[in-house]
Amino acid sequence: MTNSEVSNDPPGKPPSDDEQPDKAASDKEQPGKPPSDRNLKIRLRARLQLIGGALASIAAVGAVAGGLVGYWTVWKTFRTDVFPESQKTQKAATARPDIAPRLSLVVLPFANLNNDAEQDYFADGITTDLTTDLAQMPDTFVIGRGTAFTYKNKQADLKTLGKDLGIRWAVQGAVQRAGDRVRMNVSLAELSTGRDVWSDRFDGDRTNLAALQEQVTARLARSLNIELIQAESRRSLMDQPTNPDAMDFSMRGWAKVYQPQSQVSNAEANDLFDSALRLDPNNIDAMLGKAWCITSGVLNGWSTSVVEDKKTATRLIDQVLAKRPATAKARVAMGSILSYGNPDNALSEFDAALEIDPNSPVAYASKGIALIAAGRAREAFSPIQIALRLSPKDPAAGVWHFFLCHAHAHLHQYNEAVEECRRAINLNKLNWLPYVDLLSAYGATGQLEMAQQMLAELNTIRPDFTVNWFQQIGYARSSNPQYRSEYDDIVDGLRKAGVREK
Repeated sequence: MTNSEVSNDPPGKPPSDDEQPDKAASDKEQPGKPPSDRNLKIRLRARLQLIGGALASIAAVGAVAGGLVGYWTVWKTFRTDVFPESQKTQKAATARPDIAPRLSLVVLPFANLNNDAEQDYFADGITTDLTTDLAQMPDTFVIGRGTAFTYKNKQADLKTLGKDLGIRWAVQGAVQRAGDRVRMNVSLAELSTGRDVWSDRFDGDRTNLAALQEQVTARLARSLNIELIQAESRRSLMDQPTNPDAMDFSMRGWAKVYQPQSQVSNAEANDLFDSALRLDPNNIDAMLGKAWCITSGVLNGWSTSVVEDKKTATRLIDQVLAKRPATAKARVAMGSILSYGNPDNALSEFDAALEIDPNSPVAYASKGIALIAAGRAREAFSPIQIALRLSPKDPAAGVWHFFLCHAHAHLHQYNEAVEECRRAINLNKLNWLPYVDLLSAYGATGQLEMAQQMLAELNTIRPDFTVNWFQQIGYARSSNPQYRSEYDDIVDGLRKAGVREK
């Protein structure tokens, strides 16, 4: 599917290249410090130096004792005194991607020890939920699920992984099922050394997976001395799915959702969620999944009844939020369905999603496309770029590059639009939308030979495409006069490129 406003400026003065990480963190965490307050700055640096020495000493003791008590104290000191707020962590990571945020991590796909490919979705679902839970910890930077899954079934060198993703920690695990019993082995690795600093084993019943996952999240958080966000549990005891088979259908549906977007995969996911709801009408994950699929259909022009689909999706999301108000994914879904016709109201939903989960790349990207529909295309780049920083290898990255292309097209930045649309097409050749903006850009700049080539490709994917139809769906998305004026220019580019009117 296609959040507080994100500034392009870093939250504080960027550190110079020769500054140490501790010092860089302190400089960025003091955005309002007057330059003349040298004594306070000196005291802060001295304190950080002492802490850095303590951290090294504690690490040595910990290696002998095999414990994390020392880390607990040091992490607490850092979190209290110099950690930024969650939103500042995201902006700092975008402004200085070469400096890994202190609590930056990836949850690598859990291994399926059953040696049964049909059970992969089970381990994948646990990995995805754990990623979501950890992303809700304050002051964390969590790599998105889509990028993490590019390492599935691969032996990754941990030191290289840390450098490639610009992070400091990795969570690894393995899952084994025996009937209704589940065993999970989970470890936390420090990527600079490649060593595990914490590991544990969890046993439980698959009908109560949420409680098992919460144990993993809580213990991991305590190891890093980060308090979990005090919010209503995403999976409280009262709304647990009671039917394990329904849960399986729901997890398989979400596995389809996370594939590169297409009309076929969207329909298959919707069918799996329907199967889950037939078995368990109160399955919250399946309700949200079905709403997600319906909304995707509306936004991608696959819906045969937009009005009815919007009503159905809104009803399902309302049911989810009534039971789980602190569910970022539900807020993203609500914002997305609102963005079709009411983009201004959609923005507050994306803001709410980022309050709950400041590491949600989907919320950032969705906010970007809503800003375009609200007539604020120039503001769209920053949140979309943050989405790509959080999950650069995401299956949805092709869609997000199209969002960048669309923003450039609205601003008549045709060279940039061509570049981003080409990237979008290379990542997902089944998505018809980037072909349209690319075709319009070629038409607007008089590159008619390239336009004809692109038109042939678009007609293969979407043979019913016409200028009139495209203008209608664009106008249905937003009545904002600035947006419509810019959209008209895109439509005019299609006419110049030789697209048939009706």
